[in-house]
Amino acid sequence: MKIAVLTIGDEILSGFTLNTNAAWIGKKLLNIGVDVNTQLTIGDKKEEILKYLKYLTKEKYTHIIVTGGLGPTHDDVTPSAFYKFFGAKPIFDEIYWQELVIRFAKQNIKIPEKNRNQAMRPNNGNVIDNPVGSARGLHFERDGIKYFATPGVPSEMKAMMESRIIPLIQDDSGIEMFVKTIKTIGMGESAIAENIEHLIEKYSPKIKIAFLPQLYRVDIRLFSKDKKLLDQFVNELEELLAEKIYGYDADTIEGAVAKLLINNKMTIATAESCTGGLLAHRLTNVSGSSKYILGGIVSYSNDVKIAEVGVKEETLIAYGAVSEQTAGEMARGIQKKFQSDIGIGITGIAGPTGGTDVKPVGLVFIGLAIKDKLIVKRFQFLKDRKANKLLSSQTALNMLRLQLLK
Repeated sequence: MKIAVLTIGDEILSGFTLNTNAAWIGKKLLNIGVDVNTQLTIGDKKEEILKYLKYLTKEKYTHIIVTGGLGPTHDDVTPSAFYKFFGAKPIFDEIYWQELVIRFAKQNIKIPEKNRNQAMRPNNGNVIDNPVGSARGLHFERDGIKYFATPGVPSEMKAMMESRIIPLIQDDSGIEMFVKTIKTIGMGESAIAENIEHLIEKYSPKIKIAFLPQLYRVDIRLFSKDKKLLDQFVNELEELLAEKIYGYDADTIEGAVAKLLINNKMTIATAESCTGGLLAHRLTNVSGSSKYILGGIVSYSNDVKIAEVGVKEETLIAYGAVSEQTAGEMARGIQKKFQSDIGIGITGIAGPTGGTDVKPVGLVFIGLAIKDKLIVKRFQFLKDRKANKLLSSQTALNMLRLQLLK
C-alpha cells in the first residue's frame, strides 16, 4: 500500500493558510496502522493538478487523496481536472440540486446559480456525500488505484475522510492495528526515551512507538497488532512514569483536573494577570465545570489586584506585581473572595516587552492555595507572548493536578 496526499491551494503555498489538512490525514491514517508516503502541495491550476495526478499514478500509488478546490468559485478547479483525467462527463444531479435549494431556503438564503456545479456528478465515478457542506467529494478507481477528492474546508474534509475514505483504506490494508496514546507532562522527550529505553527494546518490533512532543507536553503513541501485548506495555509504562501521565488518547489535562476536583468535591476560583483569563477558559472547557469552578477575575492592573482580589498595596510597592509574594496573595485573595476550596493566582511578564535584567520576559509566578496550604512557584518560560500564556495555564493546571493526586 502506497498513499499520497495532494493538497490544492494558492493560499497554502503563499503561507496565508497552514496545511493542517495533510497533518490531520497523516495522523488519522497512522491510527489505523497506515503511513502516508508522500505529501505534496500545489496551486489552484488545472494543469498542475493533472500533472501530479499523472505523476502519482505513474509512481504506482495505491491511494491518492486530494484536498481543496471543490467549491463554487472560479478557482475551484479540482472537479474539472478529475473529469478530464478520467475522461468523465458531468451529469447534472437534479435531486441533489433540489436538496441544496431546500437547505439554503431553510437559512433564508436564495441559492446562487454558481452552486449548480456542486450538483454535478461524473458518469463513470462516484460522489462522496458531504454532511456538513454543499460540495460533494469525488471517488474514482482505475487500474487498482483509488482516487479521492475532498473540499479543503477542514470540517468537510474530516467528515468525508471519517465516513468514507478511511474505512475504505483500512479495508484495503487488511491490518487490524491497536493504537494507544499516552499523554505526559513534566518530562522532556529525551528524558522519557531514556527512562523507557529498556521497554522499547523488550517489546520491539511487535510494538512500534512514536514520541510526539508538543510545546507543553509529550505524547507517546503505541502501535501493535497484539492488543494483549500493547496493554502489558502500557501497564509497565504507567509504573515507570506514574504521575507524569495525565491521560490517554483524546484526554486533556483540564479534563483530568476536572475529574479530580469532582471526585474530591472541591471548588476553585482564579485570579489571572498575564494569562488574561486563559486558565478559567480552559477549566470551563469541560462539560460539567459548574460543579467546581465558582468564578475568576482578570486582575491585569494593580488597582484591580488590590480592590478585587485583595493583594496588599504595600506588597506591590515592596515586591512588584510580578513576584512570589503577589502571586501568593492573589491565590489567597481569590480563594477568600469566592469562598472556594482552591484559589490560583498567576502573574508574570508575557512579553515580548516589559522585561528587565532582574525580571526577564517569560518570568511567571503561580500561587496555589488549597484549604490552609499555600504553594508558590517561580517559572522561566519563553520570549513568545502566546506561548507564555499557554505554558502558564498548562503549568498551573499541572500544579493543581499533582496536589489533588496527593
